[in-house]
Amino acid sequence: MNVLRRSGLDRLFNGAADEGWGGSLERLPLALVRLDAEGRHLQLNTGWQRLTEHPVGASLGKAHAHYLHPEDRSGWLQALQRLREGGEPGETLLRYLTRNGGLRWVEVRLARDGSGFVAGLCDVTEQMHGRRSLQASHRALGNLLDDLPMMVYRCRNNRLWSMEYVSAGCLALTGYRAEQLIDSHETSYNGLIHPDDREAVWSQVQDGLSAMRPFGFDYRLVCADGSEKQVHERGCGIFADNGEVLGLEGVVMERLLATGGQRDN
Repeated sequence: MNVLRRSGLDRLFNGAADEGWGGSLERLPLALVRLDAEGRHLQLNTGWQRLTEHPVGASLGKAHAHYLHPEDRSGWLQALQRLREGGEPGETLLRYLTRNGGLRWVEVRLARDGSGFVAGLCDVTEQMHGRRSLQASHRALGNLLDDLPMMVYRCRNNRLWSMEYVSAGCLALTGYRAEQLIDSHETSYNGLIHPDDREAVWSQVQDGLSAMRPFGFDYRLVCADGSEKQVHERGCGIFADNGEVLGLEGVVMERLLATGGQRDN
């Protein structure tokens, strides 16, 4: 939970108490809420109605938790209790139920205010929908890659080829699970390359990066059981706008003979 210092929300509310709820506070693109010690509404700006569709007048005196998704109410009550016990102000993500049965994702910034509380509510529903769609796409892509008879990877450009991501196909290819290879946890990918091929692999990758073009070549892997396997790798660099190499990504697959689909021995 990120820290929200007392000079922010509660100072804004203190000004509102002196000047009323008109003017700039009503035009803010967020809902502002003042609560009593039990978490009931004392004051609300019109942003509350824009967010929840519940009229301000009808919401006064009601428990704030009443407007939350049932699964999020315990988290809200815990946040209030932490502040009662002297915890730092902070922010959290909660789901609100609208008057018409809709659901809004809201970033809530909560702080102590005397014996009660103040909160600022910012609607982040669109951002959450975009994030969830992206996560679903990543899961679908991951499932597809895991089913392919090859190892898809992303790694750093160092002598160990430190892996940041490898697909589940690495097990069939190398005999090692993904978690054993990521960040060289149990072994580095360079350690799997046949000792006689390591320098050639390094040189060909660096040549491709220098020319900012894809690379492709064959070499031998030494698998977990000690057997050797002929593989083909294709990849490319990941570059920053200034040309700095951020990493590599590509695919490694067992090399097949040109005839009969047989694998090299």
